[in-house]
Amino acid sequence: MQTEIIILGHGSRIPEANYQLIEVAKKVAHILDRTVTPAFMFHGTPDLPSVVIEKILIGAKRIIIMPLFLFLGTYVSKEIHERIKKIRTQFPQIDIVFAKELGADDIIANLACSRIKETIGT
Repeated sequence: MQTEIIILGHGSRIPEANYQLIEVAKKVAHILDRTVTPAFMFHGTPDLPSVVIEKILIGAKRIIIMPLFLFLGTYVSKEIHERIKKIRTQFPQIDIVFAKELGADDIIANLACSRIKETIGT
């Protein structure tokens, strides 16, 4: 079964901010040794529905969407699902699944501590 991975970010009107999501996708692709495609909810291209359709058209049978959001808010719990609802109806044979948001994970807390320590040291 061909599985494709999409990393989803909010998107920004500031291009440099969108570039950071693209960089994360590249790093994840390197770690997993497979293609990882970035997509944006707003203010960036490509948008989520376009990427999902693209993956289906190249033969994906399963699509994993990793929401690069910290917490379970409206985007993660509702908006993302609404964005692909029509696609799921059109392609019911495609398994579209969601990874869990980043959440209150120890790794996030440690990263926050690192950033605080960097600031204290300046």
